[in-house]
Amino acid sequence: MASADKTMSELEARAVAQFDSLVQKGELFYESTNEIKIEQEPFDVYFRVSPITQIKPFNPNDKSRKPGFLDDDPEFTVCQVEPNHKLILNKYCWLRPQMILHTRDFQAQTDLLTEADFEASLDVLRQLGGRYMVVFNGGPKAGSSVAHKHLQVFLRPEWATIADEIVAGKSKASLPFESRLIKLPSQTRARELFSAYQTMCKDLHLSTGDAHNLLLVKEWMMVIPRSTGTIEGEIAFAPLQGGANALIGMLWLKSHEQLENWKRYGPMRVLSDFGVRAPGPSPG
Repeated sequence: MASADKTMSELEARAVAQFDSLVQKGELFYESTNEIKIEQEPFDVYFRVSPITQIKPFNPNDKSRKPGFLDDDPEFTVCQVEPNHKLILNKYCWLRPQMILHTRDFQAQTDLLTEADFEASLDVLRQLGGRYMVVFNGGPKAGSSVAHKHLQVFLRPEWATIADEIVAGKSKASLPFESRLIKLPSQTRARELFSAYQTMCKDLHLSTGDAHNLLLVKEWMMVIPRSTGTIEGEIAFAPLQGGANALIGMLWLKSHEQLENWKRYGPMRVLSDFGVRAPGPSPG
């Protein structure tokens, strides 16, 4: 769960100032939303509906190998991150701020993460503070919409996620999809994090090209195999979609029709179908 300390770091203050300026200019698309809580087992889910994001492009299977972030607008650039990354503001947002951490050269979003990706991720998290998380949507079946390798950076929710509860010893819930979750020491190094990620991927039978999500905060890291990024559900033209954040209950939608579709299909049933179903009773 996010820290109660709301003091902004230097990097966060810079990102928020740029974010607000671009929103005011109409170049960054964001509107404040309220969360809609729906109680579920083994964990509750929280929806945000933002129709302004409907114009977000979707091109996960781009084969051109053109760097998806080649033409970054300088106004969107927050900072360069070593060894080979750049932190920019996302253009279509549910949270304030939302950022993208992408490789400077083209690497495929379907590739596994590298030690360099973890070095950059840890650097950004340390600069932003404990209220932020980094996620990776490894390929279109994991919720990615861009072929160029990138991670997303945004605020953690005010409520405790199921991963927070498990790591803190407050929950022994069995998740309805396959996953691996580890608690991190207070001083985590990129090499150790990368090694743990490799072990988790091996344990889950994940290799390059296999869709999966990763979630990283200062206290824990979680890896989740994915089987699909989209389910049609019961309402036409209101697909059920989600990236890494969806698998811990942070659900971001583009329309109220999508929300109704989620309700009809069943939120936990959707998340189970997104992942690789864990042994046990089927979710309701």
